[in-house]
Amino acid sequence: MARMIVIISLGIICLIAVVFSGCIGTGPQNQTVSPTPTGTAVKVGHLVVDESQNSATVYMNKSNLITVNLAENPSTGFQWNLTTTPGLRVIRDEYVPDDTSGKVVGSGGTHTWDISTEIPGEQDINAVYKRSWEATTGNESTFFMKIVVT
Repeated sequence: MARMIVIISLGIICLIAVVFSGCIGTGPQNQTVSPTPTGTAVKVGHLVVDESQNSATVYMNKSNLITVNLAENPSTGFQWNLTTTPGLRVIRDEYVPDDTSGKVVGSGGTHTWDISTEIPGEQDINAVYKRSWEATTGNESTFFMKIVVT
């Protein structure tokens, strides 16, 4: 009988050791946390959008920043014409070609706008992709975003 008690006691001690061994440790060291799926850090209060957020509604605080990136190829005559409601202010408007070597004729790029949220309320960003000398037909590519500024 004494032998049975010793075996059961050893079994309980082993079970306790196994349970507690999983609770000891400091976890992963030097772990990097990526704030966005692509790994690009974005400042708090700074929203970066592209064509995939077309027709979205976002909520932002006053004095936040929105960066809009839209693919563009001005060598074909097509350019984005971006407008905003008065509660938003465009603080940067820049086109950056994909090819900076100058060796590729007709390559596209990205048009980028930095827009500051200035006045509380519903604000809009509207953009139309078209040739400036052609009449608007309604078949143009468009980008729209509603920003609710608080």
